[in-house]
Amino acid sequence: MSYDTPTVLTPISVNERIATLDVIRGVALFGIFLMNIEWFNRPIADLDAGLPGNVTGIDYWAGWFVHVFIRSKFWTMFSLLFGMGFAVMLSRAQQAGRPFLGPYVRRTLALAMFGFLHFVLVWAGDILFDYAMGAAFLLVVFHAKPKVLLWVAGIALGIGAVFGGAKLAGYDQMVWAPALGLGVPVLVLGILAWAIRKWPENGLRNAGLTLVLLPCIGMMIGGLATPQLPQAERDRIALREAKTPEEKTEVRKQLAEAAKARKEHIDTLARQTRLNSQGTYLENVAMRLEDFPKTAAQHVFFALFFVLGMFMLGAWFIRSGLMVNPGAHLDLYRKLALFGIPLGIGLSIVAAAIAATHVRGINDSLYMFSMGLGMVAAVPACLGYVAAIVLLFHSPRFSRYMAVFAPAGRMALTVYIGTSVICTFFFYGYGLGWWGMGRAMQLVFCVVVFALILVACKAWLA
Repeated sequence: MSYDTPTVLTPISVNERIATLDVIRGVALFGIFLMNIEWFNRPIADLDAGLPGNVTGIDYWAGWFVHVFIRSKFWTMFSLLFGMGFAVMLSRAQQAGRPFLGPYVRRTLALAMFGFLHFVLVWAGDILFDYAMGAAFLLVVFHAKPKVLLWVAGIALGIGAVFGGAKLAGYDQMVWAPALGLGVPVLVLGILAWAIRKWPENGLRNAGLTLVLLPCIGMMIGGLATPQLPQAERDRIALREAKTPEEKTEVRKQLAEAAKARKEHIDTLARQTRLNSQGTYLENVAMRLEDFPKTAAQHVFFALFFVLGMFMLGAWFIRSGLMVNPGAHLDLYRKLALFGIPLGIGLSIVAAAIAATHVRGINDSLYMFSMGLGMVAAVPACLGYVAAIVLLFHSPRFSRYMAVFAPAGRMALTVYIGTSVICTFFFYGYGLGWWGMGRAMQLVFCVVVFALILVACKAWLA
């Protein structure tokens, strides 16, 4: 691995803490809290299910509000901020002549450890470990030689193709899966590393946006390409179209595996609901410890595309100077807010109208399309929200109101983990046992608790 710095990372002047970042970070924490509160009252295995199908009245509209205006808009914002922090840290190290790699690796490892402990000891909805994976990917993109990455990817994919072909030919070879599992991420990282060196001005921005939007568009295409039929009807069609006895046997095997997976999901929901609402603390820790390896493996794709993409976009905000001196770019931020928020929220409303609730086996393909569209919508909405925060913070009329979020932004890790500790104690069975609070009251709870957190942060930093 080579630690040559690409042209896009030439030093910029970042000599003091950027106050705007603290404010944005504080607002992002509040948005994440509004999103996460549902999952202290609902099993985390239901995370891809959208709005609950049995909620009505004010609780439904509270959930709809979060689904449209909050969901996916604020973890993306926080990811954007992490990328900005990476670029600021690198620029300061370059200006001072200090080493960057060692401190960054130590911080990434510490973040991974915090994420692991947060997941196991506190709450299974952790995103810190995902950020640590994204941070490691970001380091590879900026410091590894593209040719080395592409050669490694080519070898791994070649091995995967050979052994994958052997499996299709009837040989039970398991080498192809890990080979492809290594080859695909390394190929993506190699292409990104090449792109930011090939186009130093806008490579970060364009590569980041492409990385985030590509899987979203894939989900939308997948949703459209899959017949809009209930699972039972699709199963009957698959059996009917199988020509030979061998094909019918293979189809039945696949259907049995799918049915088993659906049953396991139902069992997981029941187990999480029972332990979260009635179980002891040690029972919950044991469950989360058992779930962590599988969850971490499943989130590699999320970290590689969504998290890393937003990290790169955030780094571009610093490298371009837009966030180093935001007051000099207010006209651009006005355009971004006026374009991003209506577009993002408009697409979110359309996505919610298509399918806001996932009923497994009934509307799978429709909900897949809706989720993809919702994730596409999150990008302009997130950028529009960031622009609006910048404009408000630089407004003489609203600046002092926005500044109240800055102390929380300066204590982001403490606040993030602190909200999890507060909520698990308040809602889980081993605490006060308020599991299952209505959605509307959940939002009230968030406002009250976060207001107290803002006061506590200001007092602590005074």
